[in-house]
Amino acid sequence: MAEMTQLEERQIRDYVDPRRHQNPRTKSPSYVGRRRVAHENYDLYDVWMSSGKRWWVITNVTNLYPQDDFKGLNQAFTYHLGLNAVLREQFAVQPDEGQVETVGKPWRRYAGAVEALATAEEAEDFQAVGIRCRESLLALVRDNIDASWVRVQGEKPQVDNAKAWFAIFANSLSANSKPRAYFKSLGERTWDLTVWLQHYVDASEIDAEIVLGATREVLRTFALLQVDYSQPMEQRCPKCDSYQVVKESSEVIEREGAFGTFLHDECASCGWRSEQSFDEWPRERLQRLIDYKTGAWTPPRKSMGELEVRATDEAPS
Repeated sequence: MAEMTQLEERQIRDYVDPRRHQNPRTKSPSYVGRRRVAHENYDLYDVWMSSGKRWWVITNVTNLYPQDDFKGLNQAFTYHLGLNAVLREQFAVQPDEGQVETVGKPWRRYAGAVEALATAEEAEDFQAVGIRCRESLLALVRDNIDASWVRVQGEKPQVDNAKAWFAIFANSLSANSKPRAYFKSLGERTWDLTVWLQHYVDASEIDAEIVLGATREVLRTFALLQVDYSQPMEQRCPKCDSYQVVKESSEVIEREGAFGTFLHDECASCGWRSEQSFDEWPRERLQRLIDYKTGAWTPPRKSMGELEVRATDEAPS
């Protein structure tokens, strides 16, 4: 059985018991192993509490399960896979935060296409899914033709020339030839699919599903290219070259009359740590912490996509 790194152990402790620094209750987390299902990795942990209670903790998306209810790890893991499948289906048309920012309007039109398929029965209903997907792709074009990052050589294409705009977006967003060529080809082929479905008098549910999947992939890939374009290059560990570098912070402390935390980078793969730096908190941030500690702070309402799902409402004890 592989040993847990200090960072990994700390992250599991903080997940199971977020108030650990006030009242330590997590006694002994241990790494059980990793399983891979349908191209997804899941890390599994056995966590003992000081009260004697035990939990299974399973990642991706991280969740915990009481061992009083789930006697064996296989039982907990099977439930975890089923829960994830239900949630993915339930929120299939809900974009994440990054997608909301970059493809919000096109995604709403895509969600309309998904809803249209749910009630479709006849060929013309499936054709209507193609129309809605086509509108989603056009919305993507309209929302971005005047963006600051767009580089057009020569005369601008017409707004409804989506295939030409996909090529422009690909060239503007990516300096790497493979992703650039992939998005250009994906956009062009998906546009052709939506037009085909719109006019296909023998359209079926499977045809509509194919077009929906292709449209979703265009929106998703565009959002990823936007993130890659706008964010700095991801940090890598100077010791082992791993991408698993995370920012860690201390508890809030006072230093020369100022309050803040010590920050450092830490590699989850090899344990490398950077030098610490002091992050001084502004008065407003410190006041929010005080309000939180005293119970005066009210958390903002979260969207369904942000809610943390647990197998039980019972808090660890």
